[in-house]
Amino acid sequence: MTLPSLEGLRAVAVVFVFANHALLLPVFSDPAAHSAFNTLTGNGRVGFLAVSVFFVLSGFVLTWSARPGRRTVDFWRRRLMRIGPSHALIAVLALSQFAAAGDTVRWVPAIAGLFLVQTWWPSQDLMLYQFNGPSWTLTVDLLCYALFPLLLRFVRRLDQRALWPWLIGLGVTAALIPVISQPLLSGYPPSFYPAGSWPQMWALCFFPPVRTIEFVMGMLLARIVADGRWPRIRVLPAVLLNLAVFLLLAHLPAVFMVAALYPIPAALLIGSLASGDRSGRGTILDGRFMMWLGELSFAFYIIHITVIFAAHAAFSGQFVGYAGRYTPTTFSTPVAILFILGLYALCVALAWVLHKTVEVPAMRRWGRPPARRAPDRTDPEPQLQT
Repeated sequence: MTLPSLEGLRAVAVVFVFANHALLLPVFSDPAAHSAFNTLTGNGRVGFLAVSVFFVLSGFVLTWSARPGRRTVDFWRRRLMRIGPSHALIAVLALSQFAAAGDTVRWVPAIAGLFLVQTWWPSQDLMLYQFNGPSWTLTVDLLCYALFPLLLRFVRRLDQRALWPWLIGLGVTAALIPVISQPLLSGYPPSFYPAGSWPQMWALCFFPPVRTIEFVMGMLLARIVADGRWPRIRVLPAVLLNLAVFLLLAHLPAVFMVAALYPIPAALLIGSLASGDRSGRGTILDGRFMMWLGELSFAFYIIHITVIFAAHAAFSGQFVGYAGRYTPTTFSTPVAILFILGLYALCVALAWVLHKTVEVPAMRRWGRPPARRAPDRTDPEPQLQT
């Protein structure tokens, strides 16, 4: 059974990611307008919320769509073909921009980013020296995909009565990790993000095993919904809970904003949407346009930050578009707002091109075993994004 509202949720979450990264562009000539935009996006919290939504969502949909008899190697092939070609192409384009800026390429961190191992070692240098910053989440993807067949056996064998305790227990674990990290990791140099020391930020946000907690929560949630054990929690209360947590984090230490408190509200929102779709109740997210945007979400995610810097550089009269490598221009508040909206539309258009020319052909050609490589519907399984 398809769950169209979850496709629509992907489209909303990727807008949050876009808004978070649009903060990196100094497009407002009025500092008060930039400050207002910063406040509206929660000083970056909206992006971290979207990350948790996507991690939980990916675990949910992969489990929901899993079918008995599928070979592990086929699953791994399909996952790699979904993310690999687009990642490699955008990495090469971003590297070209970097080289065009006249910078010397540092090959060790560049290769680490290309092969998606940059978050396994607590080095700020590996994180800062990325040609396509959002690709760090793909390192979490790879670990989740590697473990998924084993985790699926565990989740399927759990007694129904244990599902909710496991889900809540993992959510509490995620919330306690910042508390545990404070005495252990707070005495180190500060992070480039406003979230404590760099080892704290790495352990809380970037270290793949920690973020796998949210993925497993999504897997448990899929079983809860499929087994009919979802309580009568509707979409509006789940949305309000997410909003409440979003606002609460403005008053808590910065280390809590990166991941800790989001997984449980995200799980409740995903569960309520999935339950609504299953029972036939419509939502504002299940329309064709929202589903189309959701289908483009991975291509949008992997391309958007490269596009926004390239476009801003072009409007600034410069050829090279890369963060910190060009002199930016600013606009009046109305023009800046229109510019950001135009950037979003441009990212959607280019995401569609990437989806149609790279993502779908790669899935059709190499995503299935040789005997089954017939054209089929685009893989509906969502990816992890930030």
